[in-house]
Amino acid sequence: MPRISLRGLFFTLLSISGLIYLVHFYGMVQRSQVDRLVNKVSQIKLPWNITYPLGDSFRNSEMTMENHQRQQAVRDAMAHAWKGYTEYAFGKDELQPISRSSNNRWGDWAITLVDSLDTLKLMEMDGEYTEAKEHLRGIDFSKTPQGFRTQVFEMIIRALGGLLGAYELDDDPMILEKARQVGDTLSYAFTDSINGMPSTWLDVNKKKGEFSPSVCIAEAGTLQLEFKKLSQYTGDPKYAKIAERASDALERGMRRHQGLYPSFIYTTTNKYDNTSALSVGAMADSFYEYQLKQYILHGGREKKYKEQYVASTEAVKQKLVAKSKSGLLFLGRWGFNETIFYDEMEHLACFYPGLLALGAQVLDRPQDLVVAEELARTCYLSYKVTPTGLGSEIFTFPESVQLVEEATGMHYAPNKYGIVPKDPRYILRPETIEALFILYRVTENPKYQEWGWEIFNAIEKYTKTDVAYAAYVNVYDTTPENNWVDSMESFFLAETLKYLYLLFSPTDLLPLDEFVLNTEAHPFKIMKPSEEDAK
Repeated sequence: MPRISLRGLFFTLLSISGLIYLVHFYGMVQRSQVDRLVNKVSQIKLPWNITYPLGDSFRNSEMTMENHQRQQAVRDAMAHAWKGYTEYAFGKDELQPISRSSNNRWGDWAITLVDSLDTLKLMEMDGEYTEAKEHLRGIDFSKTPQGFRTQVFEMIIRALGGLLGAYELDDDPMILEKARQVGDTLSYAFTDSINGMPSTWLDVNKKKGEFSPSVCIAEAGTLQLEFKKLSQYTGDPKYAKIAERASDALERGMRRHQGLYPSFIYTTTNKYDNTSALSVGAMADSFYEYQLKQYILHGGREKKYKEQYVASTEAVKQKLVAKSKSGLLFLGRWGFNETIFYDEMEHLACFYPGLLALGAQVLDRPQDLVVAEELARTCYLSYKVTPTGLGSEIFTFPESVQLVEEATGMHYAPNKYGIVPKDPRYILRPETIEALFILYRVTENPKYQEWGWEIFNAIEKYTKTDVAYAAYVNVYDTTPENNWVDSMESFFLAETLKYLYLLFSPTDLLPLDEFVLNTEAHPFKIMKPSEEDAK
């Protein structure tokens, strides 16, 4: 039988006491960090606050010479991209900038043209806008090439959203009539729906949707702004009813977490697919975006959307916001029935800090602004750490540590961010720039303009071709000709360049107390009570 000496017992007890003290001390440090954060949050004064009904709020019509030059540089980029499109692809869906050719991957609806209308109008490119509008008159949105399957989600945000955004700025009845035609066509995606969910694909010519067993929540939850706007301007409530039915079904669906939604919901039952990912990235992103933006669109009169957004924000901070070993906040995702947490962030998820900042402003939630700024910094750094200065499609954080609900005020070691690319492509995406634009509007901190200018210069240096701009294969390779992809998505003109232009423009250009932007950056005027009658 082993013997235990008094000396051994003493040192054992001493070790246990020390461990207890360290745990207690660590808890005190963590509590102190949280207390400092709370104090930091309580001292934040947002520069303007929307109170409903809407009234005047802070805005600035002044612009420095430097910002004027930057704004014009972005306008020149738009002119270059548009020139390539008109020379080699005018009236087609997309320009292919390397082969100097075109494609009709969206059903021959001239999607680049439609998606770009309000950008041309905002940038006062009057000749180009007039030419585009004239071509629009001849497009029949009730037809596609025989056998073509239309992707409903993309056409709602790009085609319907693009036309409604242009109508908001132009007020031309022809544009509204085209929007109605698109809305009528896309409505067939809901005709045979059992629970209000849309079909993913639509045979436009047969007027019949193709339903899958499940649909992602971004598809079902990113039509409400567009369909409600269409009802407002046409006076026909049928579009808004489609939107409300989908929203109600999403909210009624059975799920595990209050405020957090699996990425897929079944199209025949009232249940979510709880094995699908929990994320604010692909398949889910704009669903969360439209919770807040529906509340804004209705002028704050529909409280249920506020409640949904607040619940989602709290759940996202608790379950998805994580801290890397280097101290960066990022948005991960849960997969495999919530058994694995992926310590990676999609570029698509970089819209979320902008959403948090907008929610902080509209709902007076300064604690969300702290998290928004930390997440935006991470997205910016995902660009800064690459040799090209372009951001990767997916980046990861090896050896990430604990999930966190709030930013902690931690100091970061320079050049030790631990950001590693998982998918090194840059396909001209807008989400990081979108977040910088909103954060600048909310905080007026010029660092967001500086960060945006750095990103714009990288886009100019590495993605600009003789014809237009091209997607990029590997942001860690500084030889453009070896990395260009024969693709320029319409969202580069609709979103990326628009957000950059607005970032350097006076804040009274598309003021955020008068407009809400759809997920494709198309501006919709906030509705007044009398304008909701069509619902």
